[in-house]
Amino acid sequence: MALKGSRTTQIQPGWMYSTRLHAVMYSFLLVVTPFILLQNFLVEAVGNISIATVELIGYKIPVIPVIALIFSTFALVVYRSYITKLRVLSVVIVILLIGLSQQITDYYFGHNFYDLQQNWHYIAYGIFSFMVYRDLLPRGFPLAKIMLITFFSALLFSTFDETFQMKMSARIFDMSDIAKDVWGTLMGMVICYLGGRKERSLLADRKRIRHPKLKQYLKHPFSLLILLTVFALLFIIFSSLFADFPHWKYVILLTVGCFSLFFFAFHISQFKWGKYGLIVIAAAGLLVQSYFFLKYRSGHIVHSQFGLTIYKGIPIVFFDVLIFPDGTLRPVDKKHYFNSRDRTFFLKQKTDIIIIGSGINGNGGNGFPEKTANQFLYNKYTKRGTQVVILKTPQACKLFNKLKKQNKNVLFVIHSTC
Repeated sequence: MALKGSRTTQIQPGWMYSTRLHAVMYSFLLVVTPFILLQNFLVEAVGNISIATVELIGYKIPVIPVIALIFSTFALVVYRSYITKLRVLSVVIVILLIGLSQQITDYYFGHNFYDLQQNWHYIAYGIFSFMVYRDLLPRGFPLAKIMLITFFSALLFSTFDETFQMKMSARIFDMSDIAKDVWGTLMGMVICYLGGRKERSLLADRKRIRHPKLKQYLKHPFSLLILLTVFALLFIIFSSLFADFPHWKYVILLTVGCFSLFFFAFHISQFKWGKYGLIVIAAAGLLVQSYFFLKYRSGHIVHSQFGLTIYKGIPIVFFDVLIFPDGTLRPVDKKHYFNSRDRTFFLKQKTDIIIIGSGINGNGGNGFPEKTANQFLYNKYTKRGTQVVILKTPQACKLFNKLKKQNKNVLFVIHSTC
């Protein structure tokens, strides 16, 4: 109880506690931090921390997972009253999204799941999503509008970051880094959306994810989150396949084009005519592809020309492709030069022969120790030599077919253009 005549002073939160200030300051740090790391050579230090280990009972244990486990345990104990099913679900989804992205981006690098450099994009921009959400939601902004502001702000900041890194360091403009930042933003939105909802309201959101009018997609948070997820996934896929700066136009065209096709199919599938039309198209495409696969499944490269490779009846248009010794394939980054990490990845496959299709005109296939069509590299993973053959793609395809008929252990990288 205050004495008579005394004045009770209550400290009011001032500008230092403003959520708007926090969001602005974090946005500033988001852009400035990469420059600080580069100018002070801290990127290498972060990389060393990612691979650092501690020895325990004769085993070398990575430091980063240990720190993450300690931090997670502390957070669970301190904030256990805030744990809900939806918040646990959001964390599980984010972990799955990280795993998915690491199967797509920097494929030749072979990053560990806990790699700090790889995951920095996701952590930094995931926090950015939370900071924007924390600022705008109490101000009465609709959740869908918050998502749009967050998504496109992150895209703008990341593009600015990548553009000016070229001017201030030896780094290059990397579209895949922008895609990773956008993917991290999406992860933050997943946590904010699921973590801030109740099960009943989430179930209500799920009842209608497609809408008769196009503008309704921009107002419905669950529908919008689905569309942003698809866009971010396409962006991260195509940016990883066309990482070199001159290919940025392909990334934009393919991302926007494929997203437009998905959105069109997604929208018309709510109508009976659209649903059955899509089923007919999908069934016809599957039947045609199945026919050609069954016809040419015993072959290998059945056709090769500029921008088109047909493997076992499967057409691969424009993309570069990696065919593993077991016959499986996947699209890979379109590049002319293979660095040391790329070459290490090839050797890790423990193959006897590596064939590089250097393009129609032979402009690719650079980066190996010798500028010859045939050379041998010592493979520390097999303790013997691995033969590397670099030929123009049409000749490389013929050699690959010949060696596979002889049951040789071959890894084939196809550069389909140039």
